[in-house]
Amino acid sequence: MKGSGQDDPTWAIAVEGKPSPMLQIALTAVCRSGGQPRVLPECNGDLCRWVRQVAEAVRRGPCRAAAVFCHDAGLASCIANKVAGVRAAAVATVAQAARALDQLGANVLVIEMAGRTYFECKEMLRLCCQGTAVCPDQVACVLQELDGHAHR
Repeated sequence: MKGSGQDDPTWAIAVEGKPSPMLQIALTAVCRSGGQPRVLPECNGDLCRWVRQVAEAVRRGPCRAAAVFCHDAGLASCIANKVAGVRAAAVATVAQAARALDQLGANVLVIEMAGRTYFECKEMLRLCCQGTAVCPDQVACVLQELDGHAHR
């Protein structure tokens, strides 16, 4: 079933802690329409190491994108962005997720779980599933220039 996402997932999901029933239902709804994700490792309590592992999994492939649900999206996206080739964006709304995917070509959507509704979770998962995760040329050029000047 190549192309349906069933045997060859092209996107992934990672959740800090146990997924809420609402998130599980939203994921089931997205999967019914052919968007089966690869499930990435669970967080063992160390958010920074876990996010790095998730970002490295996206960098290595075969997944082109990941939706990461956690309690501190700002910290998680900062850590993920330190991994070469990862363009992570902390998002709290469907509109922010759509902008991050379209304008940044985000390949990691970091979604803060607190306050998210079923609809928001489902739509952000759907966007991640259907997104191309291709970085626009103008953004890629700026990121490459900034990487050359990074002091780490």
